Amino acid sequence: MLFVGVALAVLSFQTLTGVWTSDIGSDPDEPAHAVTSLMVRDYLVTGYPQSPMSFARQYYEDFPKVALGHYPPGYYALAALVLLAWDQPQVLLVLQALLVAGLSMLVFWVGRRMLRERAALAAALLCAGFPITLKLSQLIMADLLLACLCLLSVEIWARFLEKPRAGMALLFGFTAAAAILTKGSGLALALIPAVSLVGAGRWALLKKPAFWLAGLPVVVMAGPWMLYSTGITREGMVSTSALSFAWGALKYYPFTLSSTFGLATAMIALGGLAVWLGFTQVKVQPDVRRTALLGLLLGTVLIMLLIPAGYSSRYFMPLVPVVALLAVSFFEVTLRRTRLAVPACFSLALLVWMQAPGLLVKNVSGYRSAVLKALDGGLPELQSHWLVCADARGEGAVIASAAFALKERSPSPLRIHRGTKALAKSDWLGRDYQATFGTADEMRAWLDKAEITHVFIDYAPQGTEASAHEKLLIQALADLSSWTLEHETATTRPHQAAPGRLAVFVRRSL
Repeated sequence: MLFVGVALAVLSFQTLTGVWTSDIGSDPDEPAHAVTSLMVRDYLVTGYPQSPMSFARQYYEDFPKVALGHYPPGYYALAALVLLAWDQPQVLLVLQALLVAGLSMLVFWVGRRMLRERAALAAALLCAGFPITLKLSQLIMADLLLACLCLLSVEIWARFLEKPRAGMALLFGFTAAAAILTKGSGLALALIPAVSLVGAGRWALLKKPAFWLAGLPVVVMAGPWMLYSTGITREGMVSTSALSFAWGALKYYPFTLSSTFGLATAMIALGGLAVWLGFTQVKVQPDVRRTALLGLLLGTVLIMLLIPAGYSSRYFMPLVPVVALLAVSFFEVTLRRTRLAVPACFSLALLVWMQAPGLLVKNVSGYRSAVLKALDGGLPELQSHWLVCADARGEGAVIASAAFALKERSPSPLRIHRGTKALAKSDWLGRDYQATFGTADEMRAWLDKAEITHVFIDYAPQGTEASAHEKLLIQALADLSSWTLEHETATTRPHQAAPGRLAVFVRRSL
């Protein structure tokens, strides 16, 4: 009942916040996750026509938003299986709702071994209602799956501590490897065994062969991928010293606690942490699950402080179950001699869920309709070439919309070129920007050589200066003998004060 109830509540929330009618592109990474999931699905459907990497390279040439390499394959493997039923992005959003429900079930499963059952239920509902949880239910992202795997790893390790067996140690290793292969921040799980040794005083485990078996699946399964992708993921790292990045993280994350968990919940959870660590007069008995959860907490915090992958509130996602259990534990322990503990837990969960209607509407529009209009006349027998000139979100929204709109993608009748790659040079994060062409004539020559038939320009928002390559492209398209403006579409995005403008130009002749 808990799983079904939470799933229905999240699906209702998605409906109320425009998720089902929104285009893909609310977050810069969302189109990449969607297109990569579709790529893996197409690889399965086409019957493994070539090696996985060759297929991925070809797919990237056509739909240059494939993120495999920058991100591990775990989420895409699951998402591809879901897409086998129906290859549309709405299926992936249903998956997000089911992952929230699954995470709630795991919180209840872990919590009832530490708390009274009703308090564990309150923690599960609290976890599902956090602003960060609901925000990620709106997006096609890997963070919810990562949180599920991290919490599952905690429970498996706690059971190993209760009864050390080789099978349970290997199961922890397999689950940890799955988490790392979903997102690199799954490496935070490495702190769970270490903190357990210190916090629970289980030094004798070092003498047991079973303890050391836990790392074997991680080395065998996740190790090769981590070594292979090291050079690729380095592109996405911020260029700053470790000390400077850590200092920036310490300044950034405390101010996001309110929008991530709610200020009241964050403060109560800090109280729960003080109780768990024994910093208050109210004591709790040592517990293997608390120790494992503290290991996950410490590991995740260290990842957020030391790995220069930028700052984002979604990096808190593995900590969402920990915060929920900490907050509920505070009431359970401090109010244990009264009848107020459970009502306080459910009141907190209700307070958090009451914030849901005020969360941001997804509201990305204009891109899919422009793509469908461009495809309305069909595509020529030979491969057609499009160019999209926009920022990362705009490019991704057009590419993802086109990929999902096509019935056949391998081989694809359409190849899309990204303006940020074809017309300019920069790294993954847009650093060291340099326009490829210096004049409008050079731009026109490239458009002819690349046989571009459609150009999508997502004009820079008012008050924002257009990039150098966008300015040159607009000049090149002013040649009315070769290009005509087919249509313009108003676009919307979250946090965008006024509607944007997406123009589609069509070549008169080639």
